[in-house]
Amino acid sequence: MAERKDIQKERVRRYFLDAAKELIASEGLADLTTKKIGEKAGFSYATIYNYFANFNELACLAVEELTDETVAALLAEWIGAAQPAPGAAALERVLAFKDLMVRSYAGNPHLYFPFLSTSVEFSYFTERDGHPYVHPAWTALYNELSGRRGELGLDAAGVKQLADVLSYIFHAKLHFFIRYGVPASPDTLGEELGSEIRFLFARLTPT
Repeated sequence: MAERKDIQKERVRRYFLDAAKELIASEGLADLTTKKIGEKAGFSYATIYNYFANFNELACLAVEELTDETVAALLAEWIGAAQPAPGAAALERVLAFKDLMVRSYAGNPHLYFPFLSTSVEFSYFTERDGHPYVHPAWTALYNELSGRRGELGLDAAGVKQLADVLSYIFHAKLHFFIRYGVPASPDTLGEELGSEIRFLFARLTPT
């Protein structure tokens, strides 16, 4: 009986999580409410608090799952892409990664907006995991660069620095694009990111 109750509880949690994810992807985090989640899930919104500590926990878990799914799809395409010629591999791989990031997030800003929002307390992840949330795209980029240390001529610390700077560039550019509409189009965003990536590689990697 206890096992059946646990299964039912997890099923209802899943209804709420899936509803929150769909709403974030279609309407955005800023308009997410427990009332909307409850209506979409087919339950009273007050029931949410029987399955989650609070709205922030539900929102954080929904954002985490949505991000994992988005990045998993991005990486599947990136990993399966044709490999560039030797010698330009690292730069070309990062540029290909950039193209997918722009298409995924500039194409649907709702998917990235949670990382610009102050309505969600990401300290939830620190309390849960003992460390701050790390976007899975950063991990993928870091792992890719780590595997190319010889080509890059960087030690482990240098690889981390490069991954960090690239992440800051991506985040800053997406921030201005999503919040302020600057630059005016995803194509221009991609071009500007490409220029900054090439500039960075020209100075952090051997000539």
